[in-house]
Amino acid sequence: AVYVEVVLYDTADDDFKLLLVSEHDDIVNKLKVVTKSVERTTNLESEVRLINGGLWLMQDDFKATHPYSPDDYDKTSPLEQWNSQHPLGLQEIIQMETEDPLSKDVMTQSLRRALLGLSIFKKSGGQQVKIEDYDNIGDGCVLMATWHEGNVFVLWDGREHIDINLFAYEGLDEEESNSFILRFQSETSLRVVLHDEHPRGFGRVVNYKHDSDREAEPHWS
Repeated sequence: AVYVEVVLYDTADDDFKLLLVSEHDDIVNKLKVVTKSVERTTNLESEVRLINGGLWLMQDDFKATHPYSPDDYDKTSPLEQWNSQHPLGLQEIIQMETEDPLSKDVMTQSLRRALLGLSIFKKSGGQQVKIEDYDNIGDGCVLMATWHEGNVFVLWDGREHIDINLFAYEGLDEEESNSFILRFQSETSLRVVLHDEHPRGFGRVVNYKHDSDREAEPHWS
């Protein structure tokens, strides 16, 4: 059996529910026809709010009338996108929170400690990189450090939340990222609440640099 709940309304404050129960699963396929018919008859708008049941039935030894393979699809657009992308580096977005007090000095020390632990930072002469801070707007601060192969920005809201934006052209792998996070967290009670990574470059980039072999065609092309 299939249970369908349809809401009919004229205004936001004037609506009622139409409850449909059927022992035939194909009511789901005919639901659009039914709701349009109700709308024409009542001059009301309809919205399907709930469908229980109506799942596709299991068909033993099912054989498709026309099986499709990857060769049946036009790959022109995906291949153009693949060839247009030029990944240049990797971006890490990290959010941390704590219930303990924070300060600009704590943030600066944490960032310096985390940077000095990065091999990609050391290889670029990290001892010469300067951390700049901006605290003249709002309650928190923005910290920024740049070097030849990357940069990092730390945004503290002045309370318990910080955002870290870390970018590097080369060498920012999972091990390096985890090392940065652990060093930043050390001597604080900060915990990670979000961690995302994204390939960055130009040409509609969606693939990581290490996954993009510019000399070879993708296997699906």
